[in-house]
Amino acid sequence: RRYANGRMLHLAMASNPSHLEAVDPVVLGRCRAKQRMRNDGDRRRVIPVLMHGDAAVVGQGVVTECLNFSELEGYTTGGTVHVVVNNQIGFTTIPADGRSSRYCTDIGKAIDAPIFHVNGEDPEAVATVGRLAMEYRQEFKRDVFIDLQCYRKFGHNEQDEASFTQPLLVKKIKSRKGVLKNYTDKLLSQKVISEADVEAIRLRLDESLNRAQSQAQEAPKDPTIDPGSERWSGMVHAFDFDPVDTSITESQLGELCNALSTVPDGFKLNRKLKPLFESRGALKDGGKDGSDEPMLNHADGELLAFGSLLLDGVPVRLSGQDCRRGTFSQRHAVVRDSESGEPYTPLNHMRESGVFGTDTPPGADGPDGKTLQAEIQIYDSPLSEFGVLGFEYGYSLADPNMLVLWEAQFGDFVNGAQVIIDQFIASAEQKWDRWSGIVMLLPHGYEGQGPEHSSARLERFLELCGGNNMQVCYPTTGAQHFHMLRRQVKRTFRKPLIVMTPKSMLRVPTANVKELLEGSFQELIDDPRFTTGRGSRKKVERVIFCSGKIYHELAARRDELSTDAVAIVRVEQLYPFHNVLAKQILDSYPKNAELVYVQEEPRNMGGFRHVAETLMMNLELPPPRYIGRPAASSPAVGSKKMHKQEQERIVSEAVGPKPADESAGDSNKNEKKAVASKAG
Repeated sequence: RRYANGRMLHLAMASNPSHLEAVDPVVLGRCRAKQRMRNDGDRRRVIPVLMHGDAAVVGQGVVTECLNFSELEGYTTGGTVHVVVNNQIGFTTIPADGRSSRYCTDIGKAIDAPIFHVNGEDPEAVATVGRLAMEYRQEFKRDVFIDLQCYRKFGHNEQDEASFTQPLLVKKIKSRKGVLKNYTDKLLSQKVISEADVEAIRLRLDESLNRAQSQAQEAPKDPTIDPGSERWSGMVHAFDFDPVDTSITESQLGELCNALSTVPDGFKLNRKLKPLFESRGALKDGGKDGSDEPMLNHADGELLAFGSLLLDGVPVRLSGQDCRRGTFSQRHAVVRDSESGEPYTPLNHMRESGVFGTDTPPGADGPDGKTLQAEIQIYDSPLSEFGVLGFEYGYSLADPNMLVLWEAQFGDFVNGAQVIIDQFIASAEQKWDRWSGIVMLLPHGYEGQGPEHSSARLERFLELCGGNNMQVCYPTTGAQHFHMLRRQVKRTFRKPLIVMTPKSMLRVPTANVKELLEGSFQELIDDPRFTTGRGSRKKVERVIFCSGKIYHELAARRDELSTDAVAIVRVEQLYPFHNVLAKQILDSYPKNAELVYVQEEPRNMGGFRHVAETLMMNLELPPPRYIGRPAASSPAVGSKKMHKQEQERIVSEAVGPKPADESAGDSNKNEKKAVASKAG
C-alpha cells in the first residue's frame, strides 16, 4: 500500500483454513522469520496482526499457546496486535454458553496484555483505539487486544436464518440504522459535511466499485500468489529422485569435529559430557586407517549435517521440548557452564558469522578469506505441540534457504498438532500453492516403553501422502540421517520432510565416517551382505522389505545364523517410493524368492499397507507376506516382558529362531546384539 507521502507498506495475508485460530502460530512464525531476514532486532519493521472471532479467541486453545510463548526468547515477535471482531455470538451460540469469563478477551490478562473495549458503531473511537494499540505495541513490544464490540446484521452465512435461535437479538439488530447511516447523521448534525458532500462521496465510491468490476471482467487475474517470487526464485514444483551431492570434504569434517569437541578457555564443561566431546573430536580421524568399523551414530550425523550447512551459509533453526540437550540426552547442541550456567553453542563458533540484512550475510567472504558461517538457532519450546509446530511451519514459509526443524519429545506427541499437519503441512501446496521445507523429527521405535512412547503413527502420515506432497523417511544409519538433512536444502524444490528418528539406536554406531565424504541419500538400501560379495544372491529364498530399527535386529539374527537364505532390503524413504530402484533391487534376486514385509508396528499401523499397495500397483507384484504384530487399537503393549516375546516372535518368523545354545540364556542377548549389529 502506497501512502500520500510516498511510503510503501507491504501487507501479507496468510492462507487460512476453516479451522478456527489454527493460522495464528503460522502468522507469528512467518513474522519472526521476516524479522530475522531484515535484521530487525528491534522487531519494529515487521508486525503481526491477528483477527479473531469472539467465540474462537476464547474457545480455541491454540490462542492461549500463542500468548504463552509471545515473550519467550525463541518465539517472540515483539508483540502482536489482536483485533477481536466481537459479534457477541458464535454461529448460533450466545456468550453465556460459550465462555465462563465476562469478556472473551479476558485470556489476554494471563500475560497482562492491555485490552481496549470499543464500540464498533463509533468509527472515530475505533480509529483512536487502533492507533493507541499500535503505539503501545511499538513502545513496549508486547501483545495488545482490541475488543471490537459490534453485531452481525445477517446470519452466519447466506442460508442461515439467525432468528431461529436468537429471535430477540435479531429483532434488536433489525431496528438499528447501521454504522454508515449513524455516522453520516452525526457528521451532518455537526455540520462537518453537507448533503451534497454525502452524495458526492457516495457517487465516488460507486464509480470506484463499478470501475474495479469492469477491470476484473475485462482482465481477470488469478488470485493465487506466485510461490516462486523473490526469495523462492529458482524453486520448482515437481519432486524428483535425481541424486544431489550432499558430501563434505575432509577439511570441513575436521573443522566441524574440532568445533563439536571444544569449549572456550575457562568454560567448565560438565564432567559427564567430556567423553561425548572427545568422541566427537575423534570422528575426524574415523576410517583413515582403512577400517570399515562403524563409529558414526544418528546423533553425530545430525549435528554434522547442521554444522556443514552452517559452513555453507545455510542457517538452521530447531525447536521442540528439551531439544537443546535432546530428550534422550543425545544432542547437547547447547551446553552450560557447570558453575555459572552460561550457555555455549559450539556450532556457532566455527568461524566468524555473517548477518542477514547486512552487507556481510552468511556465505560472503570474511576478513580471513573464509566464507562467513550462518548460525543455528535452537530453542527448548514450551510444552506445546499445536502452537509450536504451527510457528515453525510459518517460519519455513518465509525462507527456503534455511533448514527449519521441529522435534517431538516422543513421536506420538505430534498427535496434539494434527490440525497443523492436516490443514497446512500435508495440503497447503495443493490448496494454496504454498511451499514449505519444514522438517519434523519424530522419535519412533518399539523398545517396550508402552503405548505412549513407541509410535509416531507412521501410518497417519502415509495416509496423507498424495501427489508427491511430502516426504516420509525412516533412516537406519547416521550417514543416511546426515545426507537426508543436507538434501532437504540442496535441491530445487521444497517438500515437508517427516522423519521417524530412533531412540535406542541414537548412540549406536551405524555408519563409517567415510560415508559422509562421498555419496548421497539412498531411498532404498540393498542388503550389504550381497552388495559386498559376502553372500551369494543365488541362495536367497526370501527377500524382506523393512524400515528402521527392526532392520538391525533382523540383520543381527541373520549374522548369528550365518545364512544366505534371507536378504534384507531397507526402505529408507517410504514416500515418495522409488519404484525404479525397488525393481532393480528385486530383479537382482531369484524370481522364486518369497517377498515379505516385516515391521514392529501392528498390522494396521506402520508402513506395511502403504508399501504393499505400492508394490502391487506400481510394480504389479503380488502382495508381500506380512510379518509383524497383529492389528490392534493401541500402538503397543504395556508390558516389557510381553514386548520382548512379541519382538522375538517377529524376528524368529522372519529370519529364524536364535541358535539353540543361546535360546536358554539371557533373554536380553539378542536385543543387545541387535543394537550392536553393523549397518553395512
